[in-house]
Amino acid sequence: MKLIKLVSIWNPKGGQGKSTLAINLAAASVELGLKPLVICQDPQGTSLLYYKSGNLPFEVIDSVPSHRPEADIVIFDHQASDWEVPANNLIVMPLKPARDQYATYIDAYRRAELLGKRIITVVTDGQEHRASEKQTMDYLKNKGAYAIAASGVFSRAASEYMTIFDPKMNKAYKIKERRMEINKILANILIENEEVKNND
Repeated sequence: MKLIKLVSIWNPKGGQGKSTLAINLAAASVELGLKPLVICQDPQGTSLLYYKSGNLPFEVIDSVPSHRPEADIVIFDHQASDWEVPANNLIVMPLKPARDQYATYIDAYRRAELLGKRIITVVTDGQEHRASEKQTMDYLKNKGAYAIAASGVFSRAASEYMTIFDPKMNKAYKIKERRMEINKILANILIENEEVKNND
């Protein structure tokens, strides 16, 4: 039976880029020939809004399916204010580097770490010209975090409920760099050893 990679995009703090990261990681996996499934667990349904637009080359659903899905990778887009550490072993934690955002991340990270979770940190929307944010970004990157630079590419794609991997974005400013950042995170997810085999 085929193994399914399970990954949770989780940070109790809202506005950290969880949904954006979830759908773009799914789109990046399509580029690799994989079949992703996004499970939107956010009552705001951001990922579902993208899906209902008809612009996504993968499925987004709003609850865990009762049967084993036909997918290579399942991405859980967790809601804000959810302090329960995800059951999945692999957690991707996005955060914005502002100090008030960072405190929540640290608390949540420690909770996940105590449970032995494998955590991939992603700094989103970092403004390197702001000294305090650059300090946080540099510190986290030195500890192995990934960084996605602040960019209008994501807001442009969001305005049409697309991912940055949509062909319509091919000529966007620095699109190759932004796609590369997402691809590096996906590569780390895919090389993790803990793949989960679901029961029928």
